[in-house]
Amino acid sequence: MVMLPDYPDRVISTHRSRVFRISLVCQMTLVITGAMWLFHHIGSDSDALISYFPVAVIFSAALLLPDLIEFGPIQRTRVSTALCFAWPPILAFAETHRQNGGNSYGVFSLAILSLVLMMFSLSLLSFDVNSKRWRALSTIVGFGLAIPIILTNSNFESWLVIVVPAVFSSAPLLLLKDGLEEGRNDFLKRLKKAERRILDLHSTNSLMQQPISLLKKAREDGLKDPDRGLHLISEAENEVQKTLSFLDDLVEIRDRSESSLVKSEGITGSKGEARIIFENASEEMENGSLRSSENKFREAKIIAEKIVTHWESATSAISEAERAVENEEGHMVEGLRSTVDAAKKAMEDEDPEYALAIVSEIPSQMGDVEDLLTRANSSIQEAQSAILSSEGNTSEEDLKRLDEAREAIDSGNASLAIGLAEGLTRSLRKESEEKSSVQRALRQRKSIEESMPSGETRSSWIERLEKAESLANEGLWSQAHESISGLTQDLDLFASKISEAREMLQFLSGDWNKLRKRLDSSGVPPGNPQRKSAERALAKSEVQLDEGNLDTCLELLEEADLAMESLRRLV
Repeated sequence: MVMLPDYPDRVISTHRSRVFRISLVCQMTLVITGAMWLFHHIGSDSDALISYFPVAVIFSAALLLPDLIEFGPIQRTRVSTALCFAWPPILAFAETHRQNGGNSYGVFSLAILSLVLMMFSLSLLSFDVNSKRWRALSTIVGFGLAIPIILTNSNFESWLVIVVPAVFSSAPLLLLKDGLEEGRNDFLKRLKKAERRILDLHSTNSLMQQPISLLKKAREDGLKDPDRGLHLISEAENEVQKTLSFLDDLVEIRDRSESSLVKSEGITGSKGEARIIFENASEEMENGSLRSSENKFREAKIIAEKIVTHWESATSAISEAERAVENEEGHMVEGLRSTVDAAKKAMEDEDPEYALAIVSEIPSQMGDVEDLLTRANSSIQEAQSAILSSEGNTSEEDLKRLDEAREAIDSGNASLAIGLAEGLTRSLRKESEEKSSVQRALRQRKSIEESMPSGETRSSWIERLEKAESLANEGLWSQAHESISGLTQDLDLFASKISEAREMLQFLSGDWNKLRKRLDSSGVPPGNPQRKSAERALAKSEVQLDEGNLDTCLELLEEADLAMESLRRLV
């Protein structure tokens, strides 16, 4: 059988509801019983104690009945406390009833009830010292409630019945010790010693907030739990030791930082950012921010050491860079001058390491600038040579580009001059190569015309060749080269297709010769329509192929192949 996941919860809920209904019935029964007792004795001549005390007990039992159902830690405490409150008055009520000559059975029943309640209270409140002390205090309250009952019949014997149980059930519990007295004494001694030491340290600096907080927590918890209190005291002492040790290290770091700072200020001749950071760190150290002050001391030391290490080298490098660019002009030199200015700004900001890094390569960069200028002049000379060798075919745009390259080198922009001159040289060389290629192709015009077909399409091929020649005559060598290159590529492609078609024609012609012999032997006459169609298609395709009509040739070959396939089925 498969059990549903919520089955146990539903069973427990069912039992709880059933018990709750039963407890409700019992509670109502007790209330009704108490009410009947109260109504029965209203207006009677009986003693008030007899009239109202049972009612109070019954109503109290009705109130405590729900706690017996739940009976958790809180409910257990309430029930046990109520038992301690109840059994002394019940015992006093039994004694008073006995002295008044009441029913001995009733007296005995009340005494047994008081004894049972006392035993239950002993069982519920006997776990530790605190529970036993609470039981003693609650029992004393119960005896306080019993005193008015005894006073109705002031008898020495009755007082003994109440006082003896009161003393023996409460006094030993109130004097009971929990076994932690020695630990508390050790805790208090150590606490006083630790407080005295930490207060002395706190009077000289403000770094003892955490240990003081730990001691405060130890004082709150130590009396209840001496071990916990001793542990907190140990933590406070360890925290004090760590703080003092860290403070000693911080003083050493501060001294080293100040030493480096004095050296750097001797080099720069003024107080800078490092001194400001150092003073802020000193203030934070006085305010108790040790970690932050440590970081700032280290930061000030790093800045000062950079100045000590790199200041002289950076100053020398800046002077050398200024001499290198002093008498030079041009776009690139201006960029190097701005780098020198940035290095000077870095020196003002007390960052000689960065200044040295950006100016140390300026002399070598000036050498690179000279190399670029030499290369630019060489490129311009090559461009001029290319223009001279172009035999007067130079355009105005080319001459303008050459002038722009000269202006660029005059302004010091060697990179732009190199780009313009080399681009012009490449353009002229390309045009020269295209011119040579076109002239070479035109000298081979006869061979080009021989590769053209002899049919109707020949005129279009001739027209393309003449167009290329016309462009060459006009000096448009790039367009002429593009035109004649396209023409030769198309002729090569056309020749390749012609070759493939000729191979197909030769294959079908050979196959037809074999098929024709088989047709003759099979009695298929030459006048057969399919036979005549095949022969006619093969003959026409050869003619069309010679004339260069490739598409028509392929259509005729397809027609011949279909006719030959029909004839094969006849043999």
